[in-house]
Amino acid sequence: MKYTYKQAGVDVKKGDEFAKIIKENVNIPEWILKEPTGYATVLLFTTPPIAVTADGIGTKILLHIEHGTFKEAAKDLIAMNYNDLICVGAKPIAFLDYIGTHKIGEIEKKFIDALIKELKNCDMYLVAGETAEMPDMYQENHFDVAGFAIGTLIKKFEHSHIKPGDYIMALDSSGFHSNGWSLIRKIISEEKINIKDLPFDILKGTRIYKEIIPYFDKIKAMAHVTGGGITRALRRLLGNLGYEINIEKKEFVDWILKYVEFDEAINTFNMGYGLLYVSETDELPGKVVGRVKESERVIKF
Repeated sequence: MKYTYKQAGVDVKKGDEFAKIIKENVNIPEWILKEPTGYATVLLFTTPPIAVTADGIGTKILLHIEHGTFKEAAKDLIAMNYNDLICVGAKPIAFLDYIGTHKIGEIEKKFIDALIKELKNCDMYLVAGETAEMPDMYQENHFDVAGFAIGTLIKKFEHSHIKPGDYIMALDSSGFHSNGWSLIRKIISEEKINIKDLPFDILKGTRIYKEIIPYFDKIKAMAHVTGGGITRALRRLLGNLGYEINIEKKEFVDWILKYVEFDEAINTFNMGYGLLYVSETDELPGKVVGRVKESERVIKF
């Protein structure tokens, strides 16, 4: 049997429509820098400008709680915000957190301890936050987290400078990262899979791509591969331009393709690449996975 994200309860199309409604109804002040990818918002009322973003880790948190993998959960929360900031040319510096929980206990304490330690590894600081006990909202021993991150703008990427022939570079993901987990969890449940029997660590935390910051000057645009999978990331990266990319075989990708069709996978998961960027040179971290084209769009193994 092949599964879909919609069958798992997530309608990506409705999510996109809701995001569009929000964008059409908000007022954008003149001190906002227009940035085409939407990964973070750049505020122009400081020198240098600052970038801000917010994100969570979705239903992957349920498996982290079940298996006690709070260090990996902390990496997920940081990375989902950190990686969005670098996609607008910012260096992350400060972090805020929100925890909603049934009741504050040991699991929340373990998560915060892991969060503070992992932030230190990223040269970031937990500067504020909020914890709310809501027993009517959350089940016992359940909690949810959201992160908010701030960075200083180092370089404004010039998407308009991208041209056919430019290299599409990629940095490997550490796994599924923090997207598509309603679908993954459905597969695990329906197929009665013990994740400890898998040949890879399915709960490994999202990779934090701090090593790319020194190379900002040689990069035209960058995309964090999150919701909507690799296809949406390429749209955000390249706009109306085309591409041809080749996906390497990876163990966890081969596994998910047993349960979902290829088109469903590329519209849901990162397919092994957590960060994509465009450059005129291939002498940068990561690997060449393709080239920018005029209009044709091809993703293949």
